[in-house]
This record gives sequence, C-alpha cells and structure tokens, in this order.
Amino acid sequence: MIKPPKPREGAVAAVLSPSWGGPASFPKVFDAGLAVLVRYFGFRIKEFPTTRKSADWLDKNPQARADDFNAAFADPEVDLIVSAIGGSDALRLLPFLDLELIKAHPKPVLGYSDATAYLTWLNLNGVVTYYANAVMSGFAQLDAFPEAITWHQQLFSGATPALEPFPKWTHGYRDWATHANQIQEQHANPGFTWVQGTKATRGRLWGGCFEVLEMLKGTRFWPTPEFWTDRVLFLETSEEKPLPRQVMYWLRNYGAQGVFDGLSALWIGRPKDYTAAECAELRRVVKGVVAEEWGAVNLPVVMDLDFGHTDPRWALPLGVEVLTDPVARRLAFLESPFS
Repeated sequence: MIKPPKPREGAVAAVLSPSWGGPASFPKVFDAGLAVLVRYFGFRIKEFPTTRKSADWLDKNPQARADDFNAAFADPEVDLIVSAIGGSDALRLLPFLDLELIKAHPKPVLGYSDATAYLTWLNLNGVVTYYANAVMSGFAQLDAFPEAITWHQQLFSGATPALEPFPKWTHGYRDWATHANQIQEQHANPGFTWVQGTKATRGRLWGGCFEVLEMLKGTRFWPTPEFWTDRVLFLETSEEKPLPRQVMYWLRNYGAQGVFDGLSALWIGRPKDYTAAECAELRRVVKGVVAEEWGAVNLPVVMDLDFGHTDPRWALPLGVEVLTDPVARRLAFLESPFS
C-alpha cells in the first residue's frame, strides 16, 4: 500500500471540483472553507481551471475534471488535494484517471460522499486515500467545532488522533443562499452504538457513502471477492436520507457477495436527518441482516460513528489498519495515516 507523505509546513492544497460545481453556485461558502484551510492548517491554496466552473459545464465535461485531477498529481508544487464538495457523478471520472501517474506521485486526497468513487478506486489500486471533509462541507463550518480543529491539526502533523466521539454534532447547515457557513442546532454526542462483537479485531479500512458504492457495484471499479478478507468496511448514508428499508436491501447485497464472511469489522456512520425512531430501526436492520440473515454473529459492528454527512467528522484513511474492540468499546488507528 502506497502512503502519501504528510503535508509539509506551508503545504500547497490543490482544491478541485471533481463532482458538483458548488464553488460557482455558492462562492461565499467555498471561500469560507478556503479561509479555514489557510487559518488553521497553514495551507496555501491552488485552484485549477475547472475549480470554479459552473455545475452545468462540469456536468458536460467529466474528462476536463479528470484532467485537473491528474494535473494536480503531476504538479510538483501541490502537496495535497481537497475536493470542493460532493455530488453524484464522480464515477464518470474514473476511466480518465492516470493511475500510473498517481501512484508515481502519491499525495493525500481528501473528500467524502461522491468522492467515494475515486477514493475507493485509487485505494483498490494501492494508494491510501482519505474519507474526510470537503472544502464547502466540513472545513467551511469547522469554526463551530474547536475539538475537530485540534483533531485535524494532529492528523496533518502526522500523528494518529484518537477515534473518539466529538462532544457535539449537527445534522447539517443553514441555507447557503443566506448563511455562508452557519450550522444547524448542535446536539450532545451520546457516543457510539456497539451492536455486536465479543473480541477485538484488526483490519484495513475501506468504504464510503452507501449510495455511491451502489453505483460502483458490478463494475470493474468494484473489489474482487478476495479483497474483503480482514477489511473494516465503513458505510454511511447521504443527505438524501435513504430509509432503513433501503439500507436493508443494500446490506443484503453485501451479504450475497459474501462480504460479511471476510470482514474483520463493520463501521456505520451517524445517519443524517434520521429521527430517533428511524435510528432505532436502522440499528435493528443492520443486526437483522448481518447476524440473523447472513449468520455473521461474531462480526464486530459499531454504529453512530463520527464520519459521513453529519458534522464534525473524522478523516478515515482507506487502507490503514485500525482496531475494533467491542469489549473495551474502543476504536483506534494502528499505524500512521501518512508515510
């Protein structure tokens, strides 16, 4: 597995729009996120030709988006790559990505949601990638979560920050048309939900957004059956709020593939915009599919974790080994996320 180096002091962050054209639609939110990258992490920002293109233009030009993606890896000035925001069609970039170039010049790539497409594909090709904040969703609102600022500062310094619940969390943001980077009401974090498991396991992270992974299933961009052995699969639902029954159907597909037979653990992020009753139903569905339908009664399963479409979120490095300990109720990185 190829680990990118940690960002150096004064690192240049290439900010790209591999998905939706959010920077053109809501420039104040985008600029607020850039300011956070500069203020708290000392990054210098480099934009590329497609970064502020309109959503309509980007939709018509997936290869141009991929060209900027490749160019950011080839650029000796660039130290890391951060997506502006998610979307729904990043998988259209995958045929145009220059895998040999990317592997020859490894750099941290950060994003979540639609970024699942290229983060998982690069990881399947041997590169550690990072399921993490985007500029407009995550970084732009980081001022509201001082503990998350410290967490990310530790991460970018090359440390292994603790995988513990942040004190507060929120479902999302106020209307970007009138409030550039304000969040909704914060809630006290009750902690993780340990669904099952009787012993600690180790495994390598891989996963992302449920809906984007559904787009990849059955394509050449999907893992082989052997891949799943000793993996920690992490999954989370998007802002479109798929109901627990839909999640049940998706999990049944994983069961039919034999995925649960190979995994060392299953991590599921806190669902966005679910009611308390829907959260309870989701937990019932997960245990019902994994343990009762497919017999994976010993697989450690933990839910309501701090990644996905609620804020604040961890950065999860795909390909890095982690601990899942349902006895001590503890999660941890077992190695540095960077080289």
